[in-house]
Amino acid sequence: MVYKRAQAGDTVSIQLFPLGRHEGIVGFDGYIISRSRRYSGVVSLPPSQFSNGMIRENHGYIGALTRVETVRRAERLIGDMHYDVARNNCIHFVNEVNGLPRSARMPSAVRQRTTLSDIALRLTRSRW
Repeated sequence: MVYKRAQAGDTVSIQLFPLGRHEGIVGFDGYIISRSRRYSGVVSLPPSQFSNGMIRENHGYIGALTRVETVRRAERLIGDMHYDVARNNCIHFVNEVNGLPRSARMPSAVRQRTTLSDIALRLTRSRW
């Protein structure tokens, strides 16, 4: 769904590459709260800065909690400086503050958590 007027607690995203999206939660002030690699943790940004000129999609409210509780949970995490692309990324953040399992909505390839050593092992085995 292309961007529609966002309400507090809505999940919004931008497409980063074919299988990658950056997600965040709309706060009470209209800013978007997200866990960001660029900022090394959870930040609250104006929508234009979150999108960086890209088209934003509004996925509506996806949570298991109330919108108010979702936004409060997101706000409490602002300043948390933990980011890991496989274990603590923007989708984990959105799921967590919405009261969903952290791995919900993750592509199966990401959930498998293939490591570089797994890939190297597969490559060396294929040569034998």
